Amino acid sequence: MTDLHSKLESVKSKENFLERIARIIPGYDGYVNRDNSRELDTILRNTLATKLDANSSKIKNVLLNLSSKGKLFETDGLDKLDKKLQQCVAKFKSAARGYSGAFDVVKVKEDKLEQLYAFDSGLLENVENISSEFAQLENNSSSGIDLSQSVNKLNSLLDELIRMFDERENILNQV
Repeated sequence: MTDLHSKLESVKSKENFLERIARIIPGYDGYVNRDNSRELDTILRNTLATKLDANSSKIKNVLLNLSSKGKLFETDGLDKLDKKLQQCVAKFKSAARGYSGAFDVVKVKEDKLEQLYAFDSGLLENVENISSEFAQLENNSSSGIDLSQSVNKLNSLLDELIRMFDERENILNQV
């Protein structure tokens, strides 16, 4: 959580002199903090999407490894896995932002933002776990190890990630 706060401070530190002076105006500081939080939320979701999308190359490498060993019959399930991975990436990229603008009908309170940041931190941990499982799948494909268990595990992990991400949307809807 402190890492998310340090990133928010990093966004704030990029403000120019006039923006810092304008923060002195009553009420303006809260608006700017929420606006910075909105930017941070977008950065975080894009980071998660990028980390997930990097696994596409691992799936391609698995296919190449299997092809070079003449084991094309073992590629069953990899297309489905790749589609599910792309579905996750699309969800992260197209999700609602953590804070709505000044004149939007629905606004997300700062306590909800904190809840979102904690939730997103957990999502980041899951994405890293998924990435290590994809790396293991890639290693197994070059070692000749049966991939069916790894593919099944990754499908389950991606299903769980989608479920968790849908929970994130529920948090936003409970404004």
